Amino acid sequence: TLPYVIFIPSIRYLPHTVTKNCTSNQTVENEVEDSKQKIVSQSLTMSNKSPPNIAIIAISNGTQSGQPNPVNALSAHVRQYLQKSLATSLSDPKVTAIVLIGRPDGKGVFSAGADIKEFSGSDDESSTGGVTTSDPDGIPTLNDLAHLIEKSPKPIIAALTGATLGGGMELALAAQYRVADESLKYGLPEVKIGLIPGAGGTQRLPRLCGVRHALDVIVRGRINGTASEGLKFGFLDGVASEDEGILEVALRWASWASTLSPEKLDSRRLCLKTVPNDEEGMDNSDLCDFALQSVPPKDMGGESVHATIEAIRASFELSSFQKGMEAEKNIFNDLLYHSLAGRAYRHIFFAERSSSSGRQLSKMKSAPSVVGSQLKKGKGAIGVIGAGTMGRGIAISFLRAGFGPVTLVDVNPKGLDAGIKYIQTTIHGEVKKGRIPGSKAKGILNHVKSSSDISYLADCDLVVEAVFENLKVKKEIFTKLNNLVVKKDALLLSNTSSLDVDVIASSLSPERRQYCAGMHFFSPAHIMKLVEVVRGQATSGATLEIICAVTKRIKKVPVVVGNCDGFVGNRMMHPYTSESALLLADYGGKGGLTIADVDNALGRNGHGMAIGPFLVSDIAGNDIGYNIRREKGLLSDHRTGQVGPNRKNGMRYTELADEMVEKWGRVGQKAQKGWYNYDPNVGNGRKALPSPEMEELIIKHSMNSPHKGTKLSKDEIIHRVLFPLVNEGFKILEEGIALDPSDIDIIYLYGYGWPAFKGGPMFWADNYIGLTKLLNELEKFHEMCPGSDYFRPSELLKRCVDLGVGVQEYYKKGYAASGATTPQSKL
Repeated sequence: TLPYVIFIPSIRYLPHTVTKNCTSNQTVENEVEDSKQKIVSQSLTMSNKSPPNIAIIAISNGTQSGQPNPVNALSAHVRQYLQKSLATSLSDPKVTAIVLIGRPDGKGVFSAGADIKEFSGSDDESSTGGVTTSDPDGIPTLNDLAHLIEKSPKPIIAALTGATLGGGMELALAAQYRVADESLKYGLPEVKIGLIPGAGGTQRLPRLCGVRHALDVIVRGRINGTASEGLKFGFLDGVASEDEGILEVALRWASWASTLSPEKLDSRRLCLKTVPNDEEGMDNSDLCDFALQSVPPKDMGGESVHATIEAIRASFELSSFQKGMEAEKNIFNDLLYHSLAGRAYRHIFFAERSSSSGRQLSKMKSAPSVVGSQLKKGKGAIGVIGAGTMGRGIAISFLRAGFGPVTLVDVNPKGLDAGIKYIQTTIHGEVKKGRIPGSKAKGILNHVKSSSDISYLADCDLVVEAVFENLKVKKEIFTKLNNLVVKKDALLLSNTSSLDVDVIASSLSPERRQYCAGMHFFSPAHIMKLVEVVRGQATSGATLEIICAVTKRIKKVPVVVGNCDGFVGNRMMHPYTSESALLLADYGGKGGLTIADVDNALGRNGHGMAIGPFLVSDIAGNDIGYNIRREKGLLSDHRTGQVGPNRKNGMRYTELADEMVEKWGRVGQKAQKGWYNYDPNVGNGRKALPSPEMEELIIKHSMNSPHKGTKLSKDEIIHRVLFPLVNEGFKILEEGIALDPSDIDIIYLYGYGWPAFKGGPMFWADNYIGLTKLLNELEKFHEMCPGSDYFRPSELLKRCVDLGVGVQEYYKKGYAASGATTPQSKL
């Protein structure tokens, strides 16, 4: 149940790859090892009925009635069941060995770890998720269970299948023996929610497999350890062959282990072992030091990563297992209670799972639809209109998920050929990288169709229009689709990033409009995880449900939003990009604020965004923003000097970004010049270089500013640019465009490179800034710059401050339902 989406840099540079089994089993007597190998090689056949002397304890049997638990999360109820079952088996004289398995039939997962809902991170020590601190009601912690398993006088064999993650893997580590089948995926990914393994993972894994493998698994937060890898590094003792099941193997091992002497069984208890030396001769301490070189700083989201290395180091530096466990517990609790970045990671984990797509759809009932049913199963014919950057990326996303045929349509034959070639090159590239088997790639490419005739989409189940942002062109396309698509319940979707979905849907017959919505991908579409699902006035709940199901099928994150200019993400980007340019016009010039100053303040080494706003614009193309401003009637006529009809009197505006495109052709990296210069011989033409031409333009456009030639601090830049972005988020919530603040956070995390350790714009405002400070600063900025309406504080923000609550708490406590906002008005 741990997140796979939050980026934690990998330790890629630990020297060499372990080629030998690095295991602490070296101290086990040769006699035991020889006996074990004999047992492994035997071809014994077990009956479906287990021997009476072997107890089988299935984790799934501890699930509370009426509470689905498909991943065998180790909730309080499950832990109580396991403790009681273990105690019963240990006290029964007839039982000589125990098998711990995920499900009685040996299928599904072993356990994906602790029940993350039990982690609150409050000052109350009962909020540790049942990992480290005992419950006053006697509910055992994971540590209690691990100790009970490890100290068992009777051998316990962990039979591992599927996901064996986090606390599930920690229980397996405590067992005397571990066997698995080929479905196993093991790992300790707690670092991804801002924690460390807290039930002995940082102490037992180094003792069993060595520090090198422990660093690889724990610091990287891996969730993909395989059965073959487990055997190689000593985590596993045996793997089921093709002709036997996991339960059969586990019972065979249990029968053998029940004959071992107490002394031989003690040799399997990791708490009695020390950490082995590295198989490749490096000092364990040096391995930890090396790992530290490739992880992010603590203040840039790296607290938990540094903490894992500290805990692993404790496994070999402290004098006993008990002292190592105490160190692990203290580090775990310190992160849980005091790490704001950790809270941000856990916020994201829950936000993704309770986003508007999930909240809304749980209340929807789908109308019967053959097309919808097929699409939910990952089947159906897909049409993509437009073979440009977005269209080809969307096509790849559907192809990789198994949909087909996927027909790419473009009226430009050269563009169509380029799009098909790009798809083929991308798929072949993924084969070379080992991401797709060659046989699957062949099937994928066989599903690719292309045409310059839109009528080839007549039999499609779902069509995504992905042409350039021109409302007239999009309406013409949907008019054609209305007349040619045969299936009346086919989904007709637009990838528009800002245009009115209702106006687009008006090109369809009234009967078809319920099947029309926005499906806004982010570029590059086959890489970016976010999809904004835009609900129009006529869009049915069933249509939204299908789109969200399809989005998950193509391994992306859907967030349902309302229909307005820019929806959520791009609407909030307007003040961000506008204020960035205006800062240059206000404070630029000789000795003043520079393009790099703004990008550095907001980028990876400043606030933490993936890249700054000017570099983003150069990569995307500065002509995109220029064309949007032209469509909105904001540009001046360069021939007459007449100001655009929609540029209101007193509106704060700079023509800096307009002139650089219109007069100087500085459209970005594709022209080797934008806000920065680009040299094809430097960094493959992608490295941003200072531009003397832009410096002169900034001097020109800042010459009348009373603040020209002034530097701003990083914090001043961040506040001026990001506070209005957050303020727009509050206004979006007021209008009901987004259903919950966490939806906005997910959109910015997956769509715009917001730093995960700051949890998203709304979490950041609540927890890093404070809403009172946010309101005060916005009022000050609005007084300074009355021509920028995005500084005008949101009424929802004022209400939260008056109530003394954060915006997330405002929604959780139900104030939104009774207050001045109408959170469902657009949804």
